[in-house]
Amino acid sequence: MEGLQGWQRELPMASLNTLQDLDLWAIGCDKDIGGFSEAHLDVTPQNTGRFHGHISLELPANREIQQSGYAAIRTKAQPSSMFGTPCWDTSIFRYLALRVRGDRRRYFVNIQTDGVIQTDLYQHRLFLRTPGDWETVMIPFRDFILTNNGMIQEQQVEMFREKVKTVGISLMDRQEGPFDIEIDWIKAMNTEFTEGDLDRIPPKEKTSML
Repeated sequence: MEGLQGWQRELPMASLNTLQDLDLWAIGCDKDIGGFSEAHLDVTPQNTGRFHGHISLELPANREIQQSGYAAIRTKAQPSSMFGTPCWDTSIFRYLALRVRGDRRRYFVNIQTDGVIQTDLYQHRLFLRTPGDWETVMIPFRDFILTNNGMIQEQQVEMFREKVKTVGISLMDRQEGPFDIEIDWIKAMNTEFTEGDLDRIPPKEKTSML
């Protein structure tokens, strides 16, 4: 039995391979509120996205700003219609997978769902095993933590995986200096042995009789 919705290997969610892809992404950093960090998003000659810049911890003159030093990118939410906001249904997949090549900075992966509180984000550390080399990082959806304005919430609400609105990457490790990470694609994904949160026994390959 393949399940009610049918097993799927992957669901492409976002890519950064062309100049047209850049229009589907939003970029921001503390410079937007008067800070001094710099963040840029462009496409390399190898047709991959490059999120890079420089983090500054210097505070702006506005005394209401108590903390600085961050940068982030995310996919833009699709325009709403009479049928609601278009979202990705990731409920039949176990992992959020990212094809990336990064440095040794501490990046986070962010997921926003079509929930009531728009400032809620589900976050997980982007652990890179081989900085400087391309790798595919697979993060179980169930391992993401609910945060709001960078603070972990005491009451953890399960992610509404049927309504994922945006995905992105942020840097807020409170370390001054340059940063540089390349992104090829982001997908919801199963392995051969998973079907969402359920374990799956793949069908045996038919063998010919001699």
